[in-house]
Amino acid sequence: MEQNTPIINEKPQDLDWEKQYRTLVNALFPNFIFVFDVNFHYVDVITPDGLRLFHTREELIGKDARLYYPPEVSELLSTNIRDCIENNYSKVVEHYIELHGTRYFYQMRIVPVDGNRAFCLVQDIGDRVRRMEELLTQRHRAEEANMMKNALIANMSHEIRTPLNSVLGFSEFLMIEQTPEKRQKYMGIIRNSTQLLLQIVNDILDLSRLEAGMGEFHFEETDIFSLIMEVAATYIPEMKLGVRLLTDLPEKDIQATTDSNRVKQVMYNLISNAIKFTEKGCIVLKVEENDECLTFSVSDTGCGIPEDKLEAIFNRFEKLDSFAQGTGLGLFISKSIIERLGGKITVASKLKQGSVFSFTIPYRHAALHKENIGNMHEVVDNVRKKIMIIESSKDDMQQVSTMLKKKYNVVEVIDFEKIINAFILDQPNLVLASMEAAGDKDIITKIRAITPSIPIIAMATSDFYYDQRRAIENGCTDVIAKPFSPSKLEEMIMAFIV
Repeated sequence: MEQNTPIINEKPQDLDWEKQYRTLVNALFPNFIFVFDVNFHYVDVITPDGLRLFHTREELIGKDARLYYPPEVSELLSTNIRDCIENNYSKVVEHYIELHGTRYFYQMRIVPVDGNRAFCLVQDIGDRVRRMEELLTQRHRAEEANMMKNALIANMSHEIRTPLNSVLGFSEFLMIEQTPEKRQKYMGIIRNSTQLLLQIVNDILDLSRLEAGMGEFHFEETDIFSLIMEVAATYIPEMKLGVRLLTDLPEKDIQATTDSNRVKQVMYNLISNAIKFTEKGCIVLKVEENDECLTFSVSDTGCGIPEDKLEAIFNRFEKLDSFAQGTGLGLFISKSIIERLGGKITVASKLKQGSVFSFTIPYRHAALHKENIGNMHEVVDNVRKKIMIIESSKDDMQQVSTMLKKKYNVVEVIDFEKIINAFILDQPNLVLASMEAAGDKDIITKIRAITPSIPIIAMATSDFYYDQRRAIENGCTDVIAKPFSPSKLEEMIMAFIV
């Protein structure tokens, strides 16, 4: 975007840029001024009080600006600055820069002075660009939602009609049939059809809640052995003739912090699929333990899945057999649930040999879960608020942790790959995240998917305006700039938890 405005070149009498324009720049906050020469070298940098850039004034003055801009942006700016200086007119140019994987957008108003220099008033237009992107995203989402609605209606009209026809048809037969054996048969068909209708309705409701981020998850200590045996007991009567249901569990008791109902929901779905496609052999429920996760698997000796379908089966409405009963939503919902539980789900299969569906959930060895309540001090600790600190620097971690330990229970996370596991297992009341973590949108998004309302405070390495903005954009609740005093940190925390 470019705008040309002819100007009259009037040389200012005082060339002390810092003194002459400081008041003006402060009034234009958060805008700032770069002064370039005709060769695109920094002559001066004028910023409002309190605003710090990616580089200091001393680092920039006299340097070729091409060192700090992407090649295509350097070409755009240098060409327009030279053109403005040589032809004595002003111009507005919009450009971007990238830092730490984040793209920032600016508008630069170029005004030539002295025949060899240009004042460039730089304005942050990130909010405007983001609004435009949000509008486009909302439009795409609306179009996708409309397509999904049409697909849902098309699928549901077929899936609901089939069992509903059975219910209506066999209800009519049941009213006129006198033979006990046939009446029993018809009642069985009606029962199975109504169960299928209920499953379809539940799938649709689950899908809508999960995609709206409204699905409820309740994490608590869960006995894994009891959970698996309950699942197995539910499905033993459903086994086909010639198919056995087996379990493979560790000998010791396992306690894990998770949502037991959601885990059972996924297990039910995987076992139902296994039963549907297994005519002989066995279905095995297995649990394996390691230090960081529990792995659940459901393996069968069924028909298997074609290789080209392995990735697609977790999509909405995907069905291996278009004639089989079901909505094609079960695996998609299972995948969404497991990701919200902090794990992942995978499948391995060979045609005519069977399939293995596996999923993980975060886990910590049982010994770490046992709480010693032998004295009053530890009982008090149990009711204190819990704060998770995410920090890659051990020194910074110790400093922040020392500030908080007297009043709060502190959970320290240095390995960023274990953030989600620790978050689920420890269930903190507030998160303090270094900019390294707060600047990673994937980390914040995963935390928000588990608990949307938890306060997340980013610890900026300085008072950089850009770091603060990036953290808020990624979903953090607030930002505190380092170095901070214990009282300042306490004030920030107290604003969110009491």
